[in-house]
Amino acid sequence: MNNLYSVLGVAKDADSEEIKKSFRLLAKQYHPDIAGGDNEQFRKITHAYKIISNKTSRNDYDKTLNNFHYQTGSFSEYSKDRYTVEGKHLKKLIQEIIRYGHFTYLTVRYKEKKIFTLSYPMAVAFAVVGLIKAPIAFLLLHLGAGALCTVEVSNRLMTLFEEALIYHNRGSILSAEKRYKVILKRSEYFIPARINLGLLYRQRGERQKAIHCFRKVLDAVPFGEIGDMARRQLEELQGFYSS
Repeated sequence: MNNLYSVLGVAKDADSEEIKKSFRLLAKQYHPDIAGGDNEQFRKITHAYKIISNKTSRNDYDKTLNNFHYQTGSFSEYSKDRYTVEGKHLKKLIQEIIRYGHFTYLTVRYKEKKIFTLSYPMAVAFAVVGLIKAPIAFLLLHLGAGALCTVEVSNRLMTLFEEALIYHNRGSILSAEKRYKVILKRSEYFIPARINLGLLYRQRGERQKAIHCFRKVLDAVPFGEIGDMARRQLEELQGFYSS
């Protein structure tokens, strides 16, 4: 699996300004219209920047990279975003999550007990008028500034994926396909959508499209339950597949 951070020459925790600066320098160096440019390298850095500069696609890419690095290959990696933070930093984290705006629900837990949940519209409204401080102040008063809290963020793409699953299970193939494609257009590393799109194509008898999907999955996550599933599908579709 290609490390897109390495392609751009930045660290995994690089901020948006660092990423943009590096991309611009590399783009000037490799642009095919410039003497000594390299069209293939320019294509690679442009693709990397497209993924990493977008919060949602970067988030899913990071999950896929973790799956690859730790060889877990777990579907659960994509279900929710979880952050652990001390109570005194909770307000800053929530404000940052709201600013990025890529969630449907945000839940704060302490020792797995739910403290409060906010929908995205409610969270934005609270942030605008400053009410986001109230539940956090209450939490800090009772738990203390050093209390370790967990913030769970329900990803918008996961919500769309769940909708696609409902349509898929009902046999509404076109509606499911449309949603899988929307997800992958927004974030090509949302692996569960790629897997299910492959299954949909196989179900519809579109063998080559299914093979293409499962190969892309296996290239990204060759391990664990994801890798096993993609490999098994390819073996059944092709008779034999060697990664």
